[in-house]
Amino acid sequence: MLKVLLVDDEPNVRQGVKMMIPWNELGLEVIGEGEDGDDGLAKIISLDPDIVIADVKMPGMTGIKMIEAAKSKGFDGKCLILSGYSDFTYAKEAMSLGVKGFILKPVDEDELVEALKALRDEIHEERKDEVTMRKGSEYMNEQLVRALLLGDDNIIGKSSLDAYNYKSYDAAIISSTEDMEPDEKSLMLETVKRRLEMCSDVDVITPELSGITAVLFKGWSRSKIIEFLSKLNKDYFGKIFVTVGDTVTNPYDIKQSYLEADSLLKNRFMYLHCGVVTSDTLSEESGGDGEIGEIIGQIYAYVEINDTEKLGIALERLRQALCNNAYTAERIKVTCITAVMEIKSRLVKNIGEKKTEQFINDEFIAKIGERSSLFDIIELLKTTLTDLSCTHFGRTTKSTMERVVQYICSNYSRELRLEQLANIFGYNSAYLGKVFHQYTGENFNNYLDRIRITEAKRLLEMDEYKVYEVAEMVGYTNINYFHNKFKKYVGISPLSYKRMSRGENGQDEQNE
Repeated sequence: MLKVLLVDDEPNVRQGVKMMIPWNELGLEVIGEGEDGDDGLAKIISLDPDIVIADVKMPGMTGIKMIEAAKSKGFDGKCLILSGYSDFTYAKEAMSLGVKGFILKPVDEDELVEALKALRDEIHEERKDEVTMRKGSEYMNEQLVRALLLGDDNIIGKSSLDAYNYKSYDAAIISSTEDMEPDEKSLMLETVKRRLEMCSDVDVITPELSGITAVLFKGWSRSKIIEFLSKLNKDYFGKIFVTVGDTVTNPYDIKQSYLEADSLLKNRFMYLHCGVVTSDTLSEESGGDGEIGEIIGQIYAYVEINDTEKLGIALERLRQALCNNAYTAERIKVTCITAVMEIKSRLVKNIGEKKTEQFINDEFIAKIGERSSLFDIIELLKTTLTDLSCTHFGRTTKSTMERVVQYICSNYSRELRLEQLANIFGYNSAYLGKVFHQYTGENFNNYLDRIRITEAKRLLEMDEYKVYEVAEMVGYTNINYFHNKFKKYVGISPLSYKRMSRGENGQDEQNE
């Protein structure tokens, strides 16, 4: 509906015009009435009508002066003048103000209807042209923005960059998270795009690649950009992921900012939980160190000694180490599954297959593969391993030294050093060595050797393994070292002991 304002100092004229015209059929609506020129001007300013029907002669301000004043204040609607024969002296002045017609009083219904139809059609045609021009302008601007972001020199070279006189430019890419249906993703990104288009100095395009929205911030401070995008992520409940390229100052360098954002997007699996990611985010989130194998060993140790606080820290170190290696999502999942299976194999030796299987089973492994981010995988591991640790290793009143001894007895077959135990249990290695000696009556290395040799004797008596196999099974990687240690504690060589356990002559110590 187009809006119409009636301005006439005679109420009967206003009422007559309102009654004689089929406004709805014409697609028009009378939104107000002005009692004179001054009142009419105020109504024009406040109601912004599309069409004004006004009398020429009114007390105070004439209809012509009213229109002139309205035009000076930005009014660009159409006007019809109601006049008597003697008022045609105003015609020339009215024409200069864009008045589209004069209707003689008394008003003829058909004449007024035809005049209103003509104005209606003219307005619709003008608006149609405006829409066409606007769409054309928007298309050209979008093509230029796309060219600046993607580096299309053919389009950039043919375009004027006079409008790009900002101090800074920052390109960003907005994508949806993976746990959404395609239609839901499209709808959300469309609403995000409309919201961005309402902001000043922001260009938004959808590149050829599906599922992402490219944004160019012009003249925004870096802090304002991050604040705005962080709020956007929060408003959509973390369902969008945003990467922001480095700031550039030349419009010809916008491509570099976009390429940086695109490069960051490839790390979405590792940094999805951050919501908004810049190059600074990567250095902040991947600041840890340590070999993955070493960290996995620590995770197992903290599960076994039920130190859930250090377990959480070790899992965070694992996340950071995986980020440092810049693995693909699939490799991260494989690495985490491999780590879990390694931990499971160690736990089976201590608490048995059945108890371990309650927590680490095929269903749990499948959950790792289904997670959409590394952060989610780490949270899953933390929850499950903490529950396992508390269930099978948390119900104990043993002293710390008892737990150290229990840990040695469970892990003697692996590489064990006093420094490792000190790190696991949170002690200075020298202090732990002293307290350990007081508790066991032996130093750490002698105690570990005795545990290993005792187990080696048991395995040799079984007569199922060769001497070098027994050495490896109890934690000695060097066969000669094992030979010397065994002879020190037992008095004879491993092979002699093996033969004696079978009732044979144990004097031949060659070819062990």
